Amino acid sequence: MKVEDIEELLNSRIIEAYSKGHSVIEITRALKKTSVILVYDLLRDTGKIPVMERNEYRRQYDIDPRLTSACRRKGFSFGRWCLGWRFDPFGAVAALKSAPDDENESAVHVALKRDFPEIYLSMYEGAKIRTEKKIKYRSKPDSLMVEWSSDQKLFVATVPECPGIKARGKNWDDAYLAIKSVHQMHKYVQRLDRLFNETGRKPCHVSGAE
Repeated sequence: MKVEDIEELLNSRIIEAYSKGHSVIEITRALKKTSVILVYDLLRDTGKIPVMERNEYRRQYDIDPRLTSACRRKGFSFGRWCLGWRFDPFGAVAALKSAPDDENESAVHVALKRDFPEIYLSMYEGAKIRTEKKIKYRSKPDSLMVEWSSDQKLFVATVPECPGIKARGKNWDDAYLAIKSVHQMHKYVQRLDRLFNETGRKPCHVSGAE
């Protein structure tokens, strides 16, 4: 699989994940990335998320500073977080001022709980989520093969554990850098495929801030 092909596949998986109801933060988390920029920019550029109005770029909202900081750590703003969920920012601000109703929780509270569970607890329950130590399983690392192709007059790099992906280069370095990029995107696709196995996910782009 060429670099262009795996990149197109990854982009389609991100769009599919969003369409199936996963939020920008959830997709970013599944990819194990710290910033939402890759996911958010793709969804915005493909029209899945509305483009922010210029006069909204530097707007400050009256929200809990912990949520403001959490958004910034992810690489975007509260306004962009609202766009990802299709919330009206001012409606979202109003909803977050009140504690959630257990019997009829608002869409904004649900979104906050999904994307920032620790912020949700600290804002409304004065508690922190106890993080359990994750068990790390050692897996055999993937291998790399770089071979000279007499037919193509190029070096061809492959990863035996990932059949179907390969990259070419005029020398070892070029082939290695190309396969490294392909391999990383291949891993991203695998992570999103695992995300799709989750059940009960409702569309995340809810209209309004009920």
